[in-house]
Amino acid sequence: MSPRHWNILLWVLFVSTTAAQAHASARESRRGTLLVAGGPETPPLLYVAADTVTRVRFVDLLEPHARPGSELQGRIEVAPLGEGSLVVSPVKNLAQGERLLLPVAGRTEAGESLTLTLALVTREDTVDAEVWVSRARMLPLRADAADTDEASAIARGLLVSHDPGTLRPRLALALPDSEQVTTYSRRIRASAGSVLRMDGLLFVTVLIQARHVPTPWRLIRARLEAGCRRDTGKRIGDKSLPTRVTSGESGHYQFHTFAVPLPEGTGCLSLTLEEDGPRTLRLRELKVSP
Repeated sequence: MSPRHWNILLWVLFVSTTAAQAHASARESRRGTLLVAGGPETPPLLYVAADTVTRVRFVDLLEPHARPGSELQGRIEVAPLGEGSLVVSPVKNLAQGERLLLPVAGRTEAGESLTLTLALVTREDTVDAEVWVSRARMLPLRADAADTDEASAIARGLLVSHDPGTLRPRLALALPDSEQVTTYSRRIRASAGSVLRMDGLLFVTVLIQARHVPTPWRLIRARLEAGCRRDTGKRIGDKSLPTRVTSGESGHYQFHTFAVPLPEGTGCLSLTLEEDGPRTLRLRELKVSP
């Protein structure tokens, strides 16, 4: 069978099995999810289930191809789907608490070889229909940041964005009211510090504070959705947004900036942050400046 016909067959299988699984079980079939690939000690979690095909798309890994070891033979089916993505499906559900590690090799935009490892798990309540995988970039936090060339570059960009004669500024910054965009989960506090629109991109910066918590917060995945979630039961949309994450850490504080392409006409965003554990942080009312 030609590669084109194979890809078409996989896509048909992907759509049909995902729809069937959503109706046949109590698992929530999710899209719009970013797996944040940090260090090797925290591989991103991929929620998989038997008879369901999960599409894995990569933000900055080109020509991805899976390298399953002997322990995965006969247990996991993996195949390429188009450019820059794979489809994954277990032959049968994994046992509770079981994790299978799936290495995915490829190259960076600079041409360097790179391997990312996905941790496959099965949950009773959730299965990933489509996810984006992105490497988190860690930046040191400096007290003298205001005196660096970075601050000057941002200032120049703001000036250029307001050239006379433009219909709308290239940059628009919103500073949300802290009480409206702050959430808590088991002594973990998260608040949105700023929402910056720049041309067709959106940058959301979030501060996470953890005090007197025995286990530190570790971001594993994030879901940024167009629209606002008025209640926990309302679903926003099914479109995945390719998101890049830049993070910094200082003492009990973490800073994360999420950069996504801004869907046309978006005036409000919802952001969900998860760790490898029970703590989930949800910011449901992030306003975007017009």
